[in-house]
Amino acid sequence: MFLSPRQEQSQRYWAALFPELDPLSDAIKIPNIYTSHYRDFQLTGITGCFLRASQRVRPPAIAAAFVMKGSAQSHFHSLKAEQVAIENELGEKLYWYEGITTETQGYVGLKACDVSDETDWSDQHQWLATKFEKFVEVFRPRIEKLM
Repeated sequence: MFLSPRQEQSQRYWAALFPELDPLSDAIKIPNIYTSHYRDFQLTGITGCFLRASQRVRPPAIAAAFVMKGSAQSHFHSLKAEQVAIENELGEKLYWYEGITTETQGYVGLKACDVSDETDWSDQHQWLATKFEKFVEVFRPRIEKLM
């Protein structure tokens, strides 16, 4: 299969991220390497709930999100009702997005960085891993109560 240079970069980017997520291996399912600009990691034992990492070239940035798909979307408003408490626990503002029919999400602001700069990947991956750890800590107990 032919991969474009961008797809090859994405594949290397995600492969380099996975070791950073090892401490979360009980909480999330680490997927196969993927060539897209984003990657979803399912919360173990919770159907329809994912942590999403994304990387963009234009504008250059990374982001982390808590995503609900399928029947899990029905819990979006219950979680959003706890917005202040959730944001206090996360230690930052969360942007709530309900515009896609197949999924809803809450995501943290973008971190401006150059995803093509492999010398900076360690810092970028640590940022994503830290956000994922907080998402698991804050969202898992709430979602488990709702399901």
